[in-house]
Amino acid sequence: MGLANRKTTDTGTELEVIQGSQAAAAPLSDTVEEMEIDLLELAYVLLDKVHYIILCLLAGAVLLNAFSFFCIQPTYQATAKMYVVSASNDSVVDLTDLNIGTSLTSDYEQLMLSYPVLDQVISDLGLDMETEDLAGMITLENPQDTRILNVTATSTDPVEAMNIANKLTEISVEYLPETMSTNPPNIAQQAQLPEEKAAPSYARYTLMGALLGAVLYCAFLTVRYLLDDTIRTAEDMEKYFGVVPLTSIPDSDIFEDLEKQEEKDDIMRTKKRNRKDKRA
Repeated sequence: MGLANRKTTDTGTELEVIQGSQAAAAPLSDTVEEMEIDLLELAYVLLDKVHYIILCLLAGAVLLNAFSFFCIQPTYQATAKMYVVSASNDSVVDLTDLNIGTSLTSDYEQLMLSYPVLDQVISDLGLDMETEDLAGMITLENPQDTRILNVTATSTDPVEAMNIANKLTEISVEYLPETMSTNPPNIAQQAQLPEEKAAPSYARYTLMGALLGAVLYCAFLTVRYLLDDTIRTAEDMEKYFGVVPLTSIPDSDIFEDLEKQEEKDDIMRTKKRNRKDKRA
């Protein structure tokens, strides 16, 4: 129990509560406990494991590169171009035609992926797929401030990608003007047979794997550091408890080294005795 001492001042009489040899501390509810992270110490922890970080970096790069090479099938892209504008007055293009072409480009992007057009592409090329599958293979792009429509087909077969892009533009040129009651657009570029794959990028997957491996291992070290509350040094004791230790026990490795040295000395002495006995 605490002791109450009476203290007289100019303003009156006060009571001072003393616990043991010190005044009572402030209420616990007023103290705020904060968890501090020593970034410098964390950096030393990561630096100490830098060889493992490099190993995880290399392992991640190799694994993700192998995954992209063996598990992801290469795809190819072929692109045809349509110019959505036509002359209305004796092959002379005026401002009205250009404005109409700009408005029609957005309509073409919607109608070219409609069921009638895609079903006809599947029928003409004899493709073994559903309409939704074909729509997922086609990308339409209208560059800003132009009346050009890029029709890109993506497939694991380069010949199939080229045929789909060309057939889609051919059917669109015939079908859409009749549906929209407008002049037909012009085919500005036929799709060519792609010589290089569009995806996957092995360099990209390798870089992603390297970063992922290093980041995951660093995250593991960071979490282990934050959860580790083991007291290892006298500095840790003073840091966490505010108490300066009077002494510390030496590292047990020193005793292990001494024991090993004693064992070696015993073995050497035994060998010397054996040699002397043989000579005798």
